[in-house]
Amino acid sequence: MKIKEGFVLRQIADQWMAVPIGGMAEKVHGLIALNDTAADIWKILQEDHTEQEVVDILRLSYDSEEGELEQSVKEFVQTLEQSDILLR
Repeated sequence: MKIKEGFVLRQIADQWMAVPIGGMAEKVHGLIALNDTAADIWKILQEDHTEQEVVDILRLSYDSEEGELEQSVKEFVQTLEQSDILLR
């Protein structure tokens, strides 16, 4: 799975924003605000990865409770799918 083409990830001050461009700007109106974890997931999903690969990559730089990271990734991936931003 990976993020669909047509987005640029930018950091504005201390906030991450996914900015739709081109044809995607017609489908997604406005900026998408992301927290740091969501931005890290977004960066990973700019290339094709499975959900487990995303968790494994994040685990290298996050110190989290068992299952917490998996749940965060799962929830964000579901949000991306519901918004039709993710290619499976």
